[in-house]
Amino acid sequence: MKASVITLHTVDNYGSVMQTYATQQILKKCGYDVEFVDYWRRDNLPQSRAERMLEGSTLQKLKPLWGINNFTRKATVSILKSVLEKQRSPMWRFLEEKVQLTKVRYYSYEELEANPPVADVYITGSDQVWNSIWNQGIDRSYFLDFAPAGKPRIAFSASIGREQLDTEEIPETKRLLEKYSAISVREQSAVELLASMDIESTLVLDPTLMLEAEEWRKLATKQKREKPYILIYQLNPNPQMDQYAEQIAQKKNWEIIRIGFGRSDHRKGGKCVMLPSVEEFLGLFCDAACVLTDSFHATAFSLNLGTDFISVLPGRFGTRIESITKLTRTENRILTSYDDLTVVDRSIDEKSVQNIFTAERKKGFDFLKKAISQI
Repeated sequence: MKASVITLHTVDNYGSVMQTYATQQILKKCGYDVEFVDYWRRDNLPQSRAERMLEGSTLQKLKPLWGINNFTRKATVSILKSVLEKQRSPMWRFLEEKVQLTKVRYYSYEELEANPPVADVYITGSDQVWNSIWNQGIDRSYFLDFAPAGKPRIAFSASIGREQLDTEEIPETKRLLEKYSAISVREQSAVELLASMDIESTLVLDPTLMLEAEEWRKLATKQKREKPYILIYQLNPNPQMDQYAEQIAQKKNWEIIRIGFGRSDHRKGGKCVMLPSVEEFLGLFCDAACVLTDSFHATAFSLNLGTDFISVLPGRFGTRIESITKLTRTENRILTSYDDLTVVDRSIDEKSVQNIFTAERKKGFDFLKKAISQI
């Protein structure tokens, strides 16, 4: 049975890339022939993002100094585009090697509707596919509205990334979700939100957690570091987080290792591993003494691999971290004050965490098997 899957695989984020890979492996275990829709929103292309960066506040402040005519604008956009493409290269390399993508690349819902991938079943994958803030509105592509009439539609571990929708979004969201034959989501808040629209859903693990730790370790590059280290994986600018890492490192006599994305990361404390391959990224998590992060997937990987962690909630999209720590009873690893240096010493019941994951993995596979049987 061929499955056509759409997810957020084009985001410059290690977690998004690895959840794509994990979804593929899980569906293969269930007997699917899997192909991912190579869908790129035009506003997320490096060229479009570079143009938006040019209009950003920092560059606008420099405008009086160096001026922006047509030539300098094109040159600057070209430079920014190259930087963005470089940031994405290790993730894209992994996808090209490990994930089956459609030969056709789609740039809009209209293109998908006109020429949809041929499949027996259509699946919305994980990550924040239904987050209208991230998607700059309701993107019907992620709701599989392009799928031919009569073809079954399934959502596997989808995320809304928010606890509530804007009032004007509800009718259209409900209309699109009612076309699904089975829906699973990865946060309890999403279960409750869909229930408020009379949409039934099942809570399942994020795909990265559906794969057992050993499956990830087989991909990981072993680290050769003599001194224990705290690993920083930071998606949002936060100087307090940097200062906190230095205090923890000093307290525990650890080295600081930071996963970097740009030159500014070199200026922060610790050693910077710039744009590691996905395999090296995994290795850094496997061998860390502790992970300090504001990322859901970094929290999830730490839990799965049995690595100590401290999570910082990233503002409006923090429900995902809250949901997984609540499930695993590790809420005590969420940092609530930068003055609190005791979080790192709080115990985690690793056996309990793994038992929870074992039970939840079965629940996820049971959902997929039932969804298949109803097709």
